[in-house]
Amino acid sequence: MVTVLFRTLVIYLILSVVVRLMGKRQIGELEVSDLVTTLLVSEIASLPVTNPEIPIFYALVPIVTLLVLEVAASFLLIKFPVLKKLFSAQPTILLRHGKLQPQALSDNRISCEEMMEEIRQQGYYDLSEIDEAILESNGKLTIVPKSDNASPTLGDLGLKVPQARLSHVVWNSGKPNRAGLALIGKNEKWLMEELKKKGYDAARLFCVTANADGKLFIVEERKKG
Repeated sequence: MVTVLFRTLVIYLILSVVVRLMGKRQIGELEVSDLVTTLLVSEIASLPVTNPEIPIFYALVPIVTLLVLEVAASFLLIKFPVLKKLFSAQPTILLRHGKLQPQALSDNRISCEEMMEEIRQQGYYDLSEIDEAILESNGKLTIVPKSDNASPTLGDLGLKVPQARLSHVVWNSGKPNRAGLALIGKNEKWLMEELKKKGYDAARLFCVTANADGKLFIVEERKKG
């Protein structure tokens, strides 16, 4: 049992490092090559865990090899875009200028019912509301509505508003979050000074968020009854 737990821990750490090195793109979007790599890595990693007679090294070598191949392939696809046609799926227009493309649907094995379901999930009611629909290489459907059905923006209405800034956690559970502070271009000294100005004792705060404009949102620790 101890051996199995140890092997599981080692494989878990190895896979965590491998996925991190593969980059965020593989986590959010799985193209054909990404999916193949993921399936192979998961299959190889399970062997030394389920069979104690197989040395962990036998799994480590092919996993690292797949990692190198994946990183190298990504680099080559960036340097030589022409290769992308061989290893990656290409975006396909399923609906062009309001007209459905039956051949494109057939080639991608997508039924009209599936098309309608995706359109409804994106907030539209009928194909007549859509100008273009593009099946992206990661399998997601991008929909461009006709101008009459597009939501108006503040710019369309002639309104000018200040640009909103993203907030990040800068204080959490009694400790400053340096990563969050770095994201808004601030430091711990600035945070402590701002909290002092507002009359807060940092040690009693549960969570604080802030944006690049210095706007704070403060959550105090709940008092124990």
